[in-house]
Amino acid sequence: MIKKEMYYDRELSNSFSELIEPNGDLRWLFDFVIEHDDLDFLIGKNATKEWISVYRGLSRCITINPNGEIDGAKAYKDLVPDLYLNVKEKKDFRKELTELLSKIKITKDFDRYYNNKKEGYFQNELSRKYGILSDSNSEFVIIDKEAVIGYESDITKKRIFGELRKKYKNLQTEISLKYEKIYGKDLQKKSLGNELDFIALDKEGNLLLIEYKHDSNTSGIYLSPLQIGLYYDIFTNYPKKDLEKAIFKMLEQKQKIGLISPLWKKPQSIKEIIPVLIISEYNYKRSAKDKYMEIMNICRVKFGKTFLQNIKTYNYTSNTLTNW
Repeated sequence: MIKKEMYYDRELSNSFSELIEPNGDLRWLFDFVIEHDDLDFLIGKNATKEWISVYRGLSRCITINPNGEIDGAKAYKDLVPDLYLNVKEKKDFRKELTELLSKIKITKDFDRYYNNKKEGYFQNELSRKYGILSDSNSEFVIIDKEAVIGYESDITKKRIFGELRKKYKNLQTEISLKYEKIYGKDLQKKSLGNELDFIALDKEGNLLLIEYKHDSNTSGIYLSPLQIGLYYDIFTNYPKKDLEKAIFKMLEQKQKIGLISPLWKKPQSIKEIIPVLIISEYNYKRSAKDKYMEIMNICRVKFGKTFLQNIKTYNYTSNTLTNW
């Protein structure tokens, strides 16, 4: 058997997935999340572990592993230590989870993750709308969050991902030095993230690589061509048949759990990979869009006029997507 250099497999093992499926020991947790507008799930795995997590905006409240252990940020453990007991010892911990949520909501230190109604707030809303609250008419459904491609070793990652990332970082540095008055000398220090915000599938079978930004993150918006370009390179270089197989397995599992509506009809195949930028609460008075277009044009001069030629951009406000 040939060992693959890259892998993308985020499907939970059956025994672990069954915990939150109908009649599972933790099915109450699914119902709990449904009832709380500020909560959502993130499930997945990598080469060494798998997880079921409950998030509030950008904040991970709990993560459960197949051994029944509950983890979370230290700050949350300090708030409600009794929550983070072994699941096998205490299958129903809704009382402790409710206590944690009530304390988070009144603790100003955690506002930036959700209460400030910026990135975390809208990411959570978007994720629920096209995930756990999706229906048969949803134009697309979210298959994965904080998505990454795995590599067989650090050496392989450095060779494949490192080289792809390098070309974008080099251009970022070039832009920073050449257009310092416009973008500032610190532009080259801005990081290019290692995780794609969302992977979604639309009704036509297009795979959507979604990068999300809030209007307050001006530099994030105008640097997004570089970030989205990196993700697009990674996923378009991944074997299409393997990607399609992984996506459909994840879709089927999430539909079985209820994280995606079972009534949403699966496409026959993956048609096209489409890069997407979604910005919430865009303020048309800001210059972010002009700078975004400037950097997009710089990228097209550098990498060719077809660079991200099929990108779609949206403004997300009041639970509605409109063209940006």
